[in-house]
Amino acid sequence: IRGSITRNTIMEAPYGGIVYSRELTGNARGCVLENVEGDVSANTVASDPGADSPSLFYCGTGMVVRNVGNIQDNIAPGGVFVASESITLSNIKGNITRNVASSSQLSFSSPAAVAYSQQWMVVENVAGEVTDNIAAGGSIFRSGEDFVMRDVAGDISRNTAGGEEQFECCSSGSVLRADGGLVVERVDGEFASNVGEWAGLAYGQEYVTMRDIGGGIRENEATGTLVWGGEGVLLRGIGGPIRANQVGEGLSSTYGMFYAWGEGGVVVENVDGAIEENYAMSDLPNGAVFYGALGGVVLRNIGGSLRSNWAPFGLMYSFEGDFVIEDVRGSIRDNHATEHASSVAYGGGSGVVNRIAGPIRDNANVGTGGVLFARGDLVVQNIDGGIYRNVGGLFFADPEDALIGSEASLTLRNVSGSIVHNTGGAILYADDFAVVSSIAGEISDNLAEHSIVSASIGGVYVVDIAGGIARNRANENGGIVYTFDADHGIVVDRIDGGIVDNWVGGSSGGIVFAGANNEGGAAQVSNVNGDLSRNVAPEGIVYGTIGVRVVNVGEVAYNTLTSDGPGGVFYGAYEAVVRNTSAMHHNDMHGSTCFVYGAEAVDVSEVRGGFYANVRGQQDEDAYGFFYASGGSVALRSVHGPLADNVAGSWGGVAYAEESVLIADIGGDIRDNSALAATLAYALEGNVLITRVHGGIVRNTALGTSLAYADGGYVHLEYIYGDIADNKCGSEYEYAGLLYAEGDVMVREVFGNIRGNVGVVASLAYSSGSVVVNNVYGGIYDNFASEGGAALLYGGEDVVLSNVHGSVHDNWASGAGGGLVYAVDAGAIFNIRGDMYDNGCNTEEDDCVGGLLYGGATATLQRVNGSIWGHHAASGAVVYGDVSAVVADVAGDIRDNTAYVGGGVLYSDNYGRIQRVGGSVLRNRAERFGGGVALCRGDCALENVAGHVSYNVGGLLEIEPALQDGGGVIRSIAASVEINNVGGSIAFNRARSGGVAYGDEAVAIRNVAGDIRENYASYAGGVGYARSAGAVIEFVKGDLSHNVAYHGGVLYASDTIRIQHISGSVFENEAGTDQCGGVAYAGSAVSLDGVAGDISRNRAGFGGVLYGDLYTEIHDVGGDISDNFAMHVGGVLLSLDSSAMIHDVEGWIEGNFAGSIGGVVYADEDGQIENVRGSIAGNAAGQLDNFNYASEVSVDRFEDFAYGSGGVIYASDDAFVRNVGGDITENHAGLGGVVFAENEAVVSEVLGNVCHNFATIDGGVMFVEDDVGIVEGVKGYICSNTALTGRGGVIYASSAIIREAGIGICSNEAFLDGGVLFAHDGSAIIHSDSTKITLNQARQGLGGVAFVSAGPNNDTSHQGSIDVGTGYVSGNRDSEDTDPRSLKADQQQITLDFVASDLPEDVAVEVTFDGGDAVANEFIAPAPVVNVTSFTQGIQLDFVIAVERDGLPAYYYPHDVDVEILPFGSYRFNNITLPEGDYRLAFLVVEGCGNGGVIASSNYTEEFSVSGCEDPHPIVCPSEIIHASSDAFTCGAYVVVDDIQASPDCDNVEFTNDYNSVTVGFNERGDGSASDVYPVGATDVLLTVSAGSASYDCPVRVIVEDEREFTSMTCPFPVQADTDAGVCTAQVTVPLPTAIDNCPVRFENNINAVEDASDVYPVGTTRVTFEGINDGPGSECSTTVVVTDREAPVITCPADFATTCEERDVFFQVSAEDNCVAVAVSPVLHDVSPLGGVLDGGVNRLTYEAEDAAGNTAQCSFVTTVESTYYRDADGDGFGDPDQSAVWPCNQPEGWVLDNTDCNDFNAEAWKLWFIDFDGDGFGNPAFPVCSDSNGTLPDSFPLSKRDIRGVPGNDTTPVPSASPVPDASPAPMPTATPVPGPQLIAGDELDNGSFDCDDSNPFVHPAAPELCDGIDNNCDGQVDEADNCPQSPPIVPVPVDVPVPVPVPVPNPVPNPVPVPVPVPVPYVVEESGAQAPIVFSVSASGASALSCSFLLLWLGLMMHAQ
Repeated sequence: IRGSITRNTIMEAPYGGIVYSRELTGNARGCVLENVEGDVSANTVASDPGADSPSLFYCGTGMVVRNVGNIQDNIAPGGVFVASESITLSNIKGNITRNVASSSQLSFSSPAAVAYSQQWMVVENVAGEVTDNIAAGGSIFRSGEDFVMRDVAGDISRNTAGGEEQFECCSSGSVLRADGGLVVERVDGEFASNVGEWAGLAYGQEYVTMRDIGGGIRENEATGTLVWGGEGVLLRGIGGPIRANQVGEGLSSTYGMFYAWGEGGVVVENVDGAIEENYAMSDLPNGAVFYGALGGVVLRNIGGSLRSNWAPFGLMYSFEGDFVIEDVRGSIRDNHATEHASSVAYGGGSGVVNRIAGPIRDNANVGTGGVLFARGDLVVQNIDGGIYRNVGGLFFADPEDALIGSEASLTLRNVSGSIVHNTGGAILYADDFAVVSSIAGEISDNLAEHSIVSASIGGVYVVDIAGGIARNRANENGGIVYTFDADHGIVVDRIDGGIVDNWVGGSSGGIVFAGANNEGGAAQVSNVNGDLSRNVAPEGIVYGTIGVRVVNVGEVAYNTLTSDGPGGVFYGAYEAVVRNTSAMHHNDMHGSTCFVYGAEAVDVSEVRGGFYANVRGQQDEDAYGFFYASGGSVALRSVHGPLADNVAGSWGGVAYAEESVLIADIGGDIRDNSALAATLAYALEGNVLITRVHGGIVRNTALGTSLAYADGGYVHLEYIYGDIADNKCGSEYEYAGLLYAEGDVMVREVFGNIRGNVGVVASLAYSSGSVVVNNVYGGIYDNFASEGGAALLYGGEDVVLSNVHGSVHDNWASGAGGGLVYAVDAGAIFNIRGDMYDNGCNTEEDDCVGGLLYGGATATLQRVNGSIWGHHAASGAVVYGDVSAVVADVAGDIRDNTAYVGGGVLYSDNYGRIQRVGGSVLRNRAERFGGGVALCRGDCALENVAGHVSYNVGGLLEIEPALQDGGGVIRSIAASVEINNVGGSIAFNRARSGGVAYGDEAVAIRNVAGDIRENYASYAGGVGYARSAGAVIEFVKGDLSHNVAYHGGVLYASDTIRIQHISGSVFENEAGTDQCGGVAYAGSAVSLDGVAGDISRNRAGFGGVLYGDLYTEIHDVGGDISDNFAMHVGGVLLSLDSSAMIHDVEGWIEGNFAGSIGGVVYADEDGQIENVRGSIAGNAAGQLDNFNYASEVSVDRFEDFAYGSGGVIYASDDAFVRNVGGDITENHAGLGGVVFAENEAVVSEVLGNVCHNFATIDGGVMFVEDDVGIVEGVKGYICSNTALTGRGGVIYASSAIIREAGIGICSNEAFLDGGVLFAHDGSAIIHSDSTKITLNQARQGLGGVAFVSAGPNNDTSHQGSIDVGTGYVSGNRDSEDTDPRSLKADQQQITLDFVASDLPEDVAVEVTFDGGDAVANEFIAPAPVVNVTSFTQGIQLDFVIAVERDGLPAYYYPHDVDVEILPFGSYRFNNITLPEGDYRLAFLVVEGCGNGGVIASSNYTEEFSVSGCEDPHPIVCPSEIIHASSDAFTCGAYVVVDDIQASPDCDNVEFTNDYNSVTVGFNERGDGSASDVYPVGATDVLLTVSAGSASYDCPVRVIVEDEREFTSMTCPFPVQADTDAGVCTAQVTVPLPTAIDNCPVRFENNINAVEDASDVYPVGTTRVTFEGINDGPGSECSTTVVVTDREAPVITCPADFATTCEERDVFFQVSAEDNCVAVAVSPVLHDVSPLGGVLDGGVNRLTYEAEDAAGNTAQCSFVTTVESTYYRDADGDGFGDPDQSAVWPCNQPEGWVLDNTDCNDFNAEAWKLWFIDFDGDGFGNPAFPVCSDSNGTLPDSFPLSKRDIRGVPGNDTTPVPSASPVPDASPAPMPTATPVPGPQLIAGDELDNGSFDCDDSNPFVHPAAPELCDGIDNNCDGQVDEADNCPQSPPIVPVPVDVPVPVPVPVPNPVPNPVPVPVPVPVPYVVEESGAQAPIVFSVSASGASALSCSFLLLWLGLMMHAQ
């Protein structure tokens, strides 16, 4: 057609308007329209309403249209071309445009505006556009089968396709439609502004392929989809953007814009522009821009952004297939999904987003679909920007609700920006694994309804985040990083900006949360280069239902948990590991379980900044600690800061574990933490170990145990480098204060104090097992238990407190239990270096036992370096032990302790002992049961006390008197007590019984260095009470004095008492006036033995010294037994049922008194006194008012004696007095002035006299009731003994015998019969040769010497016998005559024998008395004169004056009356004064031998009276100076100052003085008016006498001298002081001693010789001795100054260093200095010496401790790194590859070696490097290495000669030549050299750099060559001509004369290089075993230099060839 087909109008046609061809059969060719040069245009077919919609061209078969012009402007109901079979449109030379199909229905389908074929269709080679075509009810092109459109030169644009079936899937309405496949390719224009219905742009029933589109696909519209491919859609090579297309608006159902139902999916590739602003909408939630229903969706190589696309299901959707987005050269942004799908991509399979050149941002799902979602794996990677401001939903996210999600795995990696400000149900989600890695920015500010990054059944991995995870928010029950049913957990690793400010709402979930369904899953957060802080979550910050691992993060701070359920900051359902974080602080767990939770294990370590200020706020007993392992253990280690200010409203505040808890290496304090119980650690079934705390444990509080609780194991607390202080627990839970364990508790190595802790049962530790506290380097004080138990430690088994370097004080338990330590089994306190004081428990509770220590079995307190004082308890104020209690090795005092029941220091229900006390035991008190120091039910002992045992009190309260028995110091309720080795005195102790000791059985006190004095018992035993056994006191170096008790002033025992070895005296001990034993009361025998001093002034009712039911004895007394007093019986001894004995007394027995019988001894059987070195004098028996036992006894006092017996001995059986070294004198009694015996009595072997003894009735010396009385062996006189009213002046006995009577028996007198002897039923015998018997008298009876009675049986066989041999008998008389023999009997039949020498003549006495009445108190004037008219020559005379006053004998004046000798044998008696009265005087003349016998007497003569006067003159003043010694206990003395002597006639005289103004009369003078107590020193006194009107004065000076030793001098307690800073001394203030003395005392010490001993003292113990100085004898005492070095040494460690494993035996030095001398440095927890040693491999911290002599320690540390470089040994030959190395810490890995010399590590036989030696001098060239062959030797390919170099086998050569330079620069011949080999190889496996040749061209230059003076460096040491003999002037260089190699002729030196050889880069020559490398052959010639040069060149060339 040469023209056009145009403007044809067909008004009515059934099918084809212009061409119609019916269906043909056979081989019909169909219809062809071709070669139309013009257009097919503007043709019109009118529709027939009753017919099918006709077209312009209709063919019943196929149709071909080709080579036509434009097809345009045609209108037909059925379109332009219709064919029943195929259509081909090709070579369209113009446009296809503006064609219209006006009908919506064909007979067989909807019409097409351009072409419709019922089979396939091809449209190709269209030279113009396909535009503006309209199909009113169908498509523009439609094919019944496949459809291909290709090679369209213009756009396909502005076409409109519609159809009546617009709401049905797959109906008409497409621009391009194929009911088979559709291919559109090579369209040079764009698809733009097309409008369609269901598949508005393209429809392929099978698939759609659109490729090589020159423009974009833009602004197309469809009410359904835009492109539909039944099996798939492929868009590839789109030359422009896919932009602004729109589908689905107004439809109720659409599948989106590009849709493929089948498995082919949607593929969009190579789009040269953006995919943007596409809009796919419908009223129903379906449809996407790219929708692959069963297949996937792929967007790949997109030239612009994916942005601003809208669809219900987002940009991409695949119901079952994968999606891929990759190589997008822009961003993915602003895409929206309006329904439940993803805004960018959703895949039913996997998804890939890769290589996005911009961010993924601002995508939104207004429903819940997210941005990306795949039901298979999803990979998002290589995003060149961030992911931000994407919106994925607003409520709880199902898996599809994630912003980026997958039902399989999700990988997000390599994002160059941040993931920020995204919102959705979840941000990143995977059902299986989720991996987020390599994010260059933050993951921050994202908001999710559920989670930010999450997975359901797989794990989550978030790694390599450059900017942190921050400010993300998950609203409800999810997490920031979250897994639901994850089996593989979460890993968050390498976060370079912290995980901060994230928030998770709801009641479950966490920041990093693995395993929400508790199905498992671990969570790991590691390598966070920032903080994990300010996050808020319900259950956890990091939560894993299998475990949690947090490693290498910054601060964990200000995190908050909001749930009340299980959870924690780090929560691992099975285990939790937290390691290497910065500080953990200010986290708030609200009501959640904990901070870190791991059911099986919690391991937290390397916390660099402490754990503090964390809060678990809600109080909940079912909640648990910050670190909680519900089924396993907790470890909290290496916290480099404090563990502080944490508040847990739960049990186990810091750590709670089902099994064990470890808290170790805390770098600061553990302080201010609080919890319900167990503030630090709770272990339900296991153990708690808290160790190495480099600070204190202070101010932790809890309602229960405040620190650590182990319900099934032990608690160990150790290495605490600070105080354990001020920790408190309340009474809500009845456990201990700090530590509680069902097992053992151990606290050790506390380098501070344990102070101020408050507990319920114990402040520090409570254990059902044992408790051990060891090595506390401070004090233990101010600890308190509010409800008893123990102030510090309570153990259900054993408790040990040991090695406390400070004091232990002020610890208190308010309830029952112990004070400081309570042990149900054994309790022990050892090694306390300070004092222990003021500890105790509530004494109102009787169960308050052991103020310091209670042991239910044993209690031991040992080695206390200070004092123990001020403790309080009901029983055992210091120690209480049920089985045994021991206090031992106390350096100071034990004092001022109080028990309100018993045991002021110690109580034991069995055995108790206090021993080795360095100070005193003072002022301890037990108020009810006694035992002021110790109370035991078994044996009890106090021994080795260096100081005093004083002022202790036991049992004095006036309640329950029966319970108050005893023991001011020590008591045993059921056994014995012992006190042994007391270095001071035992004094001032008090008790009801046993002022010092009470034993239910025996009492023993031994080895007392001081006194036992002034102890008191209100009932029995002032010192000791032994209730059912005996008692002993022995080895006392001081006195036993001033002890008082109601019974037994010193001892009371029901059995035997023994007191022995007393180095001082026994005096002034006292029992009650009606009770027994002033010193001892024994229910059996009692003895006092070995008293070095006196036994004096002891008092009792019975037994002034000893009372024993059985044998009683005193022996070995070094002083006197004097002035002892018994109110009733036994002034010294009383034996109730047995004998009593005193023997071996060095001094006197004098002044002892018994008010009834036995002035010294009372014995129910025998009584004995023997071996007395002194006299027995002044003892008395019988009542005496105002008895003064220290003065002489005067006659007028005898009247006051009542009936008494035995002035010395009373014996119910026999009595013996033997071996007396002095006199027996002035002893008095009623019967027997000396001895009373019921049977035999003997006084024998008396070296002195037996004189002046008297009995008020019978027996002046001896009274024997039923047997013989004997006096024999008296060496002196038996004289002046008197039976005052009875018989027997000396002896009254059945038989009375005197034998060997010594000098004389004289002046003895009986009032009745027997002046000497009275034998009442036996014989009277005196047999004593040479004895004088004179002046004895029976005053009113018979027998002036002896009287014998026949007795009641009238036995006349008795006899009287006096036989004195050469002695004589004279002057004896009785009432009948003056027969000098005076031997009488009451029966004449009794034989009286008398044998004596001639008697001397009687002496006549004449008295001249001249004068009238005498004046009272004046001298008798004139004085009486006695004239002796006759006497025997040679007898010296003395006189006694007898005075009768008012008819009664008044005085016997002694012989020292002033007697004036007158001429002619007359004597004048001067100085006789008498008071008023009527007198008669008589004078006796006696023999002048002491108190000898009376020779003659005058009759009483001259009665006269003495009356008053007006003037006392004449007067006589007393001596002007009176000297006296001070009295005891007074700084003065009672001094007798005689009054002025006045006229004896003045009885009205008065005396006064100016000292005390006392006035007395003549008869009232007593000792004198001025007699009084005068102070030490001189006192002037003026005496005055007056009578009538006259008075006279006399001045007197009284001088009192202090001659007494101190009664007591007590030094201060040992003084404790610490050294001053930096020195080994201390300035110490030493208190002054206290002295109990009669006078003020000043002191002088041995340190600085002044009173004050305060001074500088050295370390150690210095004994300070004070001397007390007063006017009398001095005394001294000592104390100690203990200076303790508590200053820690300064220790210095070396710096950190590194070494290799081969050189790890290193030397270094750890040094230490101290303020004192010796410092020992020792390793801590390792064994490397301070001077070095073999180090462990790896990185190790070596800690050393310096300890000085005082035990002070300091530590330092340094780090050693011991590693070696190992080399890969791939071939196993033992030689390593130098290019493959690794560093290992001395544990050599398999396949690696230290050697690095393998030059071929792929061949075990080839390893050795050889080096070419060009010049043959034996030293290789390092630039030319060669590898060995297969057998490790020289390669066969190198046929060179070999040498044995340093152990390498080969043939050897001789040494390198040497030469000696010639001095003076003279020429010298060249040294002779051996031949040098040519080029060779040298083995190099052992060579170092120094062995290489420095000039390999010269054989005379090498490291072994001698240095020559030749101007070159011969020996390769870098120096030239350094030889010592090189001259200063230039030398003449020696030239070799014979150089066989390389040339045979001499050559100049240095030898020039034959050929310049360049130095290449060293390349080893590897010998190939295959032989592929041809050998290089060297030819070595000795013929000349040219040969050598050639060899070198050949070698070099060969090496280069090999290297190539």
